[in-house]
Amino acid sequence: MTSLPKLFTPLTIKDVTLPNRIVIAPMCQYSAKDGWFGDWHFANYSKYALGRPGAIILEATAVEDIGRITHGCIGIWDDARADAIRPVVEFMKGQGVVPGIQLGHAGRKGSIQRPWHG
Repeated sequence: MTSLPKLFTPLTIKDVTLPNRIVIAPMCQYSAKDGWFGDWHFANYSKYALGRPGAIILEATAVEDIGRITHGCIGIWDDARADAIRPVVEFMKGQGVVPGIQLGHAGRKGSIQRPWHG
């Protein structure tokens, strides 16, 4: 009898159990408008969720407006922006995926341009 590869077995860390050990790492997409998580983001993360990895970690998300890496970064510096992420989090959970978020603050290295704008 062959055993199931560990990659496809659950992993429990404290009180969180991932259904498997596949994790989609955060990727800065620089596709937000004024810090808003929008339809583009929902479509992007939902397609990953449909593959049912153990977890998906949302891209670097600014905790304050002036802390964004670029103007294209999403943010949660107010309740409305934080609530805009809720639909994709619920979709992930509905697929059995554990949602995560990479909190970010660029500090003095913050930029106003997306990388491809120079």
